[in-house]
Amino acid sequence: MTSTHQDKLLHEPLHTIRLLQLPQGTSTSTFDGNLIPFVLARSPPFIALSYTWGATLHPEPLTINGHSLHVSSNLHSFLSLISTMKDFPPDTWWWIDSICINQDDEREKSSQMEIMGRIYKTAYRTVVWLGEEVDSLHIFEQEARDCRGAIKNLYRLCDEKKHVDGKSKVESRAAMAWLREPKSGVDWRALRCLFLRPWWKRVWTLQEFLISDRMRLTFYCGTEGISRHDLEAAVYASWLCKGWDKELLGRKGHEAGWNRRRMSQWYFERPHGMGLVAMLAYVGDSGVTKPEDRIYSLLGIAKDAHLVPPFNSKSSVEDTYTNLVKAFIQPENYNSLDIICYSHLFNDDARKSDSEKILPSWVPDWRAHVEGKVIPVMASQGSSEGTGNFRPTGVHGSDVAYRASGSTKPVFNIDSSNKNLTCTGIVIDIIDGLGGSGYDDAGELIESLPLQQSICEFNAATTTTTTTPLSITEIVSRCIALDRKDRYLSESMPADFFHDSFLQFCLAYFQRPTSAKVPAFFRSWFSLNKSLLIHGRSLEEHCQEMVKDMSTPEAKKFREGKLKEFYGRLEDTIVTMARRLVVCEKGNLGMAACRARKGDLVVVLLGCSVPLVLRREGKAFELVGECYLDGFMNGEALEEEKKLAKQELRIV
Repeated sequence: MTSTHQDKLLHEPLHTIRLLQLPQGTSTSTFDGNLIPFVLARSPPFIALSYTWGATLHPEPLTINGHSLHVSSNLHSFLSLISTMKDFPPDTWWWIDSICINQDDEREKSSQMEIMGRIYKTAYRTVVWLGEEVDSLHIFEQEARDCRGAIKNLYRLCDEKKHVDGKSKVESRAAMAWLREPKSGVDWRALRCLFLRPWWKRVWTLQEFLISDRMRLTFYCGTEGISRHDLEAAVYASWLCKGWDKELLGRKGHEAGWNRRRMSQWYFERPHGMGLVAMLAYVGDSGVTKPEDRIYSLLGIAKDAHLVPPFNSKSSVEDTYTNLVKAFIQPENYNSLDIICYSHLFNDDARKSDSEKILPSWVPDWRAHVEGKVIPVMASQGSSEGTGNFRPTGVHGSDVAYRASGSTKPVFNIDSSNKNLTCTGIVIDIIDGLGGSGYDDAGELIESLPLQQSICEFNAATTTTTTTPLSITEIVSRCIALDRKDRYLSESMPADFFHDSFLQFCLAYFQRPTSAKVPAFFRSWFSLNKSLLIHGRSLEEHCQEMVKDMSTPEAKKFREGKLKEFYGRLEDTIVTMARRLVVCEKGNLGMAACRARKGDLVVVLLGCSVPLVLRREGKAFELVGECYLDGFMNGEALEEEKKLAKQELRIV
C-alpha cells in the first residue's frame, strides 16, 4: 500500500487530500484507478463514501496508480457496481478513506483524521453504502444478509406517512396501524435486515452522516438508493407503526434507525449543542476497531472538541480516557465533576471482559458496550452544559436541575500517576439496606439481585419513631420518580405529586397481586422490595397502613392520567435507569446504583451535581455510581444546621 501513496505525498499545512477516479469499463479485478492529490479548498467536486470496512480476512485486490492495493470485500463490492450505476459517470471523483489515506503512515492518518469533518462538509455529495442486497460473501451477520426489497419498502413507508401529515400522533398511529399486518404488503423482515447492517452502529459513520450536506446524502443497498429525507420519513413512519415490536423491526432494528434520526435532528436544529460526553453515552453500544476511536470519531461534531488533543498514535486508551476527564474538570472548561458520574454505567464490570482493569473507577470506561439511552445518568440532566442529553428536539431545555453540591466548584487533585483523584466532599450516610432488583445498571435483565435487609437499630427496631407511614410512603413515591415529573428530568414536581398513584398501585397489589390492574414492572418491583425494613417497619406495612381506607380505581384508570404517568416514571427509574431502593443508617431513603452494597457511603462531592456511592478500598474509595438521596439533591448537605463536615476523599 505504501508505494501507492508515496508517489503522491500529502502536504499537511495545505490540507491536501487524495481523490480517486475509476474510469468505467475497466476490469473489476484491477480497477486501474487514478489517485491524485488536491488542496481541499481547491479540489474538484467529489463524492465522499461512508461505509463500514468490514472483515479484512479476505481482502480484494485493486490496481491504483500502477500499484497493487487491497481493500475489504464490502468496499470492493461497491466499486464493482459503480460502472453499472448511471448516478456515477466515469469522471466522478471519489474520496474513500481506506484508499485515499495511506494506512501505513501514522502521521498522515493523524493529520487526515483532524480534517475528516471538513472533507465530508466539502464533498458535494455523500453516498452511504449499506452493502449488497444479498450478502453472498457473508460480510455481515446472518440476521442482516438478505435485504431484498428493503429500499422499496422504505419508499412505501415514506408514502404512507404523507397520508397522515398534519394529524396528531394518536390519529397517525391509528391510521398507520394496518401496516403492521402481513396483508399490508410491507416486508418488515427486509427492513429489519437493513437496519441491522453494521453501518448504523459504527461511530465513525455517525460523524460522516451528520456533517454531510443533508440534501445531498443518499443511502444505497445494492443499486437501489433513497435520499436522507425520505429515509428519515420512513423511520418516523415505522415509529408510528410501533416498529420496535419483535414482529416488525425489533428493538435493535428500530433503535438503529431511530437514534440516527434523533442525532440528525439535533445536529440540524442545534449544531452547536452536541457535547462530547453526551454523545459518548448515547452511542455507547456502537462499534469501533480501536477504543480510542470512540472519542476521536466524534470530535468533528462535538461542540467541545477542544477537550481532546490531536490524535497521537503513541497514546494509550488509558491516557485518552483519563485526559478527557482531567480536561473536563478544569476551571477553564466545565469546572465540574459531573463527568465522573458516567462511571455509573461505563465501568470495568459493564465491559464483561476478562482483561486486566486499567482505569481508575472515576474514569468512565467508554469501551463498555452500553445501550444508548436518552437519559443515561442523572448527571445528564438537560440543564447541564457539559453533559446534557438527546431528548426530542421539541422538548426545550429547563433550569430545573439537581444541585447536590449547591453552587460549589470542585476542590480536587489528580496525582502524577493519573490513578488517584482526591476531592473535597461530605459523607452524608451509609447504606444499611437495599431492595431487590431484576436489572443491572445498564437496564439489562439479570438474575434478580436479592433484597439486602437493613439491620441498624434505626431501621430494624420496632420502637416508635418520629416518622409516620404517610411521610415514608411520600418519600418512596418521590424516590421512584427521582423527584421529577418527566423522563427527561426537566420538570420539578410537588412533594406528594405521585403519592396517591403509588398507594393506588399498592392497594391493587394487596387485593390481588396477579391482577391485570397491577402492571408487571410494579408487581415485580414491589415483590422484591416489600420486606425492606424502613424506620422500624417493612415497606409493605407502611403501605398497608396508608391504604386501609382507600378504594381501588377501576382497571381502565391504570392506563390513563396520573396513574399511567407514575407507572411510566417507575419504568424509567427501575428498568431503564435500573435504580435500587436503599435505606441508610440515619434513615435517609434513595435510589442507588444496582452495584451498591450494604456499607457503601453516600457522599456529596463539591462541584458534582448528584450524590455518589463510594466503596471503601483500604484508605481510599472506589466510585460505584450515582444515588438519588431524598432531601439532599439541592445543596442541603452544605447547610450549617446539618453539621456535616467536609473531608478529603481519595478515589482510585
